[in-house]
Amino acid sequence: MINFNFGDIFKNLGPFLSNNWQAICLVIMVALYFSSKSDYSTLKKNMDIMSESYEEQIAALEALHLEEIKRREDALREYEREINNITEEYERALEDLKKGSEEEVENYIRDFKLQPDKLIREIENQYGFKYVE
Repeated sequence: MINFNFGDIFKNLGPFLSNNWQAICLVIMVALYFSSKSDYSTLKKNMDIMSESYEEQIAALEALHLEEIKRREDALREYEREINNITEEYERALEDLKKGSEEEVENYIRDFKLQPDKLIREIENQYGFKYVE
């Protein structure tokens, strides 16, 4: 078994450190500099990779946003076209209804003057009450 006498080691190490402390500090500083320099290069590489990734994500989001805007504009155009079609159909149906009502009124007036018996039968059939003179 090896026995170390720490008292003797510190006794010999003390004068060596006091005589060479500047050189020892210089070696420690150079070692720290090179070890931290490699850490900074790794950090810079990681930062560059993250920046590229963020830029790609931003580009993808911008493309999605443009596509969404295009789809929204297409949907609005389709909505406006459908509204215009429905409005036109409504106006045509309203005109047909007015025309039909005017024709019916004219037919009733004509029947009242020319064929009152036919008009009486229609009213009785339509509404279910009897004509009384």
